Amino acid sequence: MEPVSDFDFETFFKDVVGIRDEELARALAADAALVHYRKGELLLREGEVSGRVGFLVSGLVRSFFTDAEGHDATDCLVVRPGAVLAPSPELRVPSPDAVETLAESDMAFVPLAVIERLLQTSLAANQLYARIVAEAWREHWEVRRAVSQLRARERYLWFAEKNPELVELAPSKYVASLLGMTPVTLSRLRSEIRSEDGRRMPR
Repeated sequence: MEPVSDFDFETFFKDVVGIRDEELARALAADAALVHYRKGELLLREGEVSGRVGFLVSGLVRSFFTDAEGHDATDCLVVRPGAVLAPSPELRVPSPDAVETLAESDMAFVPLAVIERLLQTSLAANQLYARIVAEAWREHWEVRRAVSQLRARERYLWFAEKNPELVELAPSKYVASLLGMTPVTLSRLRSEIRSEDGRRMPR
């Protein structure tokens, strides 16, 4: 974990996060800090209360929790710049997930106290918060629905079409965990699909 300087936070919040209110973008930028993480570093531990909110600048991050058998289960994979890394929509509560980097990653952090103050004083901040929560809920619901309603093959094809960059970048065992299948099943499906695609190619 290393602090990084010379980063244009205001442009990042406006152009990447999508904040249209310039006053809100300036307020977030004023107290933001950029931190570089190496692969495999923990940003947040399960049960920890975080004092900051993170926005992904670049890299690959996953959230995970411990299941009943003591194994970690991947709950989310994040590669999209601007995504908010907040396992819970509630502030100042123990995190239900741990968060770690799966590649070299840069994070823009804003102190939680700043977020809380803005939520009390800024309509734009409340609108941003509502948008972030709605997007996170929709994405998690889509994954849960796919896992519960689709067969393994259709589940993977849906994921690959929706998240082609994660198919290329994320380790297979974490993709398998997210999709509720074993790494062996995922490997078999990928081999079958590659073989079928090869047969479809013109000679």
